[in-house]
Amino acid sequence: MTFRLIYEVAVPQAPDISKVLRQIEIFGPVVDAILVPDNHLGRVALSSVTLGIEVKRSGFDPIVSLNARDRNLLRFRSDLLTLGAYGLNEVLLVYGDATTEARTGLKVREMLNHDAPEGMRRGATAAIGNPLRWRNRADFLFTQLAFGREKPGPWRESESYDRPIYCGVIALENGGLAAKFLQNIPGLDAPEGYLEAFKDDGEAGFRTALRELSELREAGADGAHLVVPAGWLRFAELLSSWRDSQKLEGTDEVRPPEPNRSRA
Repeated sequence: MTFRLIYEVAVPQAPDISKVLRQIEIFGPVVDAILVPDNHLGRVALSSVTLGIEVKRSGFDPIVSLNARDRNLLRFRSDLLTLGAYGLNEVLLVYGDATTEARTGLKVREMLNHDAPEGMRRGATAAIGNPLRWRNRADFLFTQLAFGREKPGPWRESESYDRPIYCGVIALENGGLAAKFLQNIPGLDAPEGYLEAFKDDGEAGFRTALRELSELREAGADGAHLVVPAGWLRFAELLSSWRDSQKLEGTDEVRPPEPNRSRA
């Protein structure tokens, strides 16, 4: 059984790609793909298209996010052509987080309807339990962060969806960071005792994430979309060990990142 690990890179809001290159160096060897967000949270950041090309040049598989909020149809089609020209073949189509700036009016369903370069796979986001409707046309789906509580199996069957579903998993480095994220992300409800666990185990957030990966794999998910706000190096080490223990496809080629190049 395959189980795809996808790491979401933190995109800088300054003209400097060193932070991205460091994340690629750490996580590239232990995941199967790297997701590049597009002006995440409505904040101006480096181009997802450009960074996706950089991920590809580094020897890893990118999934480039394209939001409807910031582009019209002409720009969207141009971005697809650019990505296709550089050999990138996966995009995640999203509406975009709320912002005070005016929206273009483009809809994700329109983005799915238009032709893409041959071989390009277009994904969308969906909430487990909600009807897919037009999202059923997507080549793959990303689901919400949910601490592994919501399993895709029954929902997949009820929606007759037979393509990959990648479930959201968040790995939080410490209790303070965990409390902040739980407060600021609507609908992100932690398991009972989650915050208290940090008092006895400083890596409780990382261990919870790894346990979620195991549960999702057993529940028939096709993979996981990983959000790791901090502690990149340590979590990559733990993830590499977890992957070896699960005997995932490609494990023989996976190696932990070098720990002595710079601090992360």
